[in-house]
Amino acid sequence: MRQYINFNWKYVDNYKVEYLQKFPETYDVVDIPHNVKDLPYNYFDEKCYQKVVTYLKEFDVNEIVKDNITILRFEAFMVKAKIYLNDAFLGEFVSAYNPIEIDVSNQIKQENNKLLVILDGKEDDLVPPFGYAVDYLTFAGIYREVSINVQPKVYISKSLVSGDMHGNVYIKDIVGGDKYIAHKITHKVYYDDKLVKETGESSFLIENRVTWELDDPALYTLETVLESEYGVSTYKTRFGFRSVFLTKEGFYLNSKKIKLVGLNRHQSYPYVGYAMPRSAQEDDANILKYEAGVNVVRTSHYPQSEHFLNRCDEIGLLVINEIPGWQHISKDEKWRNQYYENVRSMVVEEYNHPSLIAHGIRIDESQDDHELYEKGNKIAHELDRSRPTLGVRNFKNSELLENIYAYNDFRCSDLSKGLDNPKFVKLKNNPYLVTEYMGHMEPTKATDSSAQKIHHALRHALVINDNFKYERSCGAIGWCFVDYYTHVDFGSGDHICPHGVFDMYRNKKYAASIYASQQDEFPVMEVLCNMRPGDFKEATYQEVYVASNADYIELYKNGEFVKKFTANTDKYNHLRHPLILIDDLIGTTFKDERFSDKDKVVLSKLLSYLSFYGMQKLKVSHYFSIARLMLKYKLKYSDLVDLYNEHCAAWGGKAKTYTFKAYKDEKMFKEVSLGPSLSFDLNVKMSKEELANSDTYDVTRVSVSYVDQYNNIMPYANKPVVINVEGPVELIGPSIESLLGGQLSIYVKSKNEKGTGKLTIICEDIVKEISVEVK
Repeated sequence: MRQYINFNWKYVDNYKVEYLQKFPETYDVVDIPHNVKDLPYNYFDEKCYQKVVTYLKEFDVNEIVKDNITILRFEAFMVKAKIYLNDAFLGEFVSAYNPIEIDVSNQIKQENNKLLVILDGKEDDLVPPFGYAVDYLTFAGIYREVSINVQPKVYISKSLVSGDMHGNVYIKDIVGGDKYIAHKITHKVYYDDKLVKETGESSFLIENRVTWELDDPALYTLETVLESEYGVSTYKTRFGFRSVFLTKEGFYLNSKKIKLVGLNRHQSYPYVGYAMPRSAQEDDANILKYEAGVNVVRTSHYPQSEHFLNRCDEIGLLVINEIPGWQHISKDEKWRNQYYENVRSMVVEEYNHPSLIAHGIRIDESQDDHELYEKGNKIAHELDRSRPTLGVRNFKNSELLENIYAYNDFRCSDLSKGLDNPKFVKLKNNPYLVTEYMGHMEPTKATDSSAQKIHHALRHALVINDNFKYERSCGAIGWCFVDYYTHVDFGSGDHICPHGVFDMYRNKKYAASIYASQQDEFPVMEVLCNMRPGDFKEATYQEVYVASNADYIELYKNGEFVKKFTANTDKYNHLRHPLILIDDLIGTTFKDERFSDKDKVVLSKLLSYLSFYGMQKLKVSHYFSIARLMLKYKLKYSDLVDLYNEHCAAWGGKAKTYTFKAYKDEKMFKEVSLGPSLSFDLNVKMSKEELANSDTYDVTRVSVSYVDQYNNIMPYANKPVVINVEGPVELIGPSIESLLGGQLSIYVKSKNEKGTGKLTIICEDIVKEISVEVK
């Protein structure tokens, strides 16, 4: 029986020896997950959380502990801790990203237990990922859940289970307690809550199985029952029937070839760093699948929450995991032993997830170390023979001990080149996977100019295009999902690396729509331009692209049909849905009867060119056309100016409204209008409208967008937003925040109460009120 003990911890923001005898009378009451220090959005001293702090939890045990085994489990804390239970010293433990389990059978009481944790959040060079300066922050605190598990003297600790596409099931049971006590183990397999198999065997066949697919991630439940004279112990886990193959020909899921298109994820959030419960972890998986539209995520650069992986299992999002680390490796025996333990822990803890397709067991971007990585591979393969290993490097042709050659390809330096051709890498017959690209090559903030965000998006499009182009590659995973906190040595000097296709609040930049447009599960149309000439050099658009999975786009100017546009197959021809180039803003709107039909077409193209590139970039052929038309129709220079001002002048002329309509199977699925913004409002949307306290508190993400009358986000709005909360909810972060690129996300957590919470959001004279039920 597992009992969670996450509510109502006493917390002191320091440590003194006398706390071992008497806990201070002044303390904060906190819930787990918890971070040592709430951070500002940016600009702070990262040392503020790197200190020693103290936690105390007083609790009773619901299950009978006498004559049983009780295991205390921390899902993760940062970095290490000395732990006491009822004044007994349990030891010093290194967690960082690993779960910690401690047998407390001899120390636990039925009532009035006191669990004291002296947490050391300082960076330690002998604990990965530390050693060099690390390009991400590691936030101190007990940032994942804590529980106790009461079991008989012999019990089932875990069942490692895998199922293949043919219906074969393989199980390895891990027995805890006194393994030599006579016991019987039975396995029960359920699908849709119906028993489909009961057996005492550890390998067997399930006929008529339903395979785990990206679009139909069928999940089975394995219940393992261990019976002995001391009682019954059960363990439940989910698994799926699927087979994965990463080969030199590409990636295959259940014999179906799939090009991997993905993003890397850091697990940090605004203000609270790592300390977020299940719902926030699940929300990230949902965004990756249903907003970014990717099919794979890499958990860089450490194992991440089981809640996140569970959600990936549920929605069909593939995962590549990775041990803690970034660039630094050490010859110190303590460091190396911790590395080996990290491999063991990650493989065992994440074994049962059908979404997991490969183990990343090389420290990201580290140098070669034959002894270290040979042993790391051996550990991974001994524990899990069903999955390949990969090692991520940022230099070519390093020693390859893993199954998959993984490479961080930052070849894309402009809009001329995406990825390196895999034929220039000495791959032998190994699978090839690009594990990072872009990122620091073009850091782009939500507050950057429209032109910058467009350029950022087009570079991502170029890389994804090459990803589809090179058959030799299994896929490519972009850097990265969201902007993230980093050490002062990196980022923009404000402790943020703006490398994401979403900002830290999980609000998308243009680049996110490039990924989303490459799938067919949900409709996408994003005009990669705000059609405001003052945002661009020389007040000209240059090129206007639409990221969409539509069959075609219709363009209207001031309500008048211009032209129908289809995919631009010249530049992005390998994309599943190439970008749609809008290269004509005049089209059928040019109806001047002075000109012949043939010359109307000529003038329309000429005026459209001027709309995009301006007069400074006219070509010689354009001047010849102008001269011919002036002679033929006896036009004055003022006549040309009038034509220009009427049809294409955006700078100094009357602003125009452009409407884009996207069609799929001859049905319009989205309409976007871009014109003068004259009235404004706030759009408010919650990731979930009901919070439920269970193992710990719950969280919802409230997205706030400052929009015009066309529902377009106003990216230069940095207005202050005041947030008031009432009832059984509380705010994560400050009560006054500024819009970032016209957007903001507000995280609201439940208190350990029930009722209706109220959230009031005020921006100038706009007031929005929303309610959330807490159960």
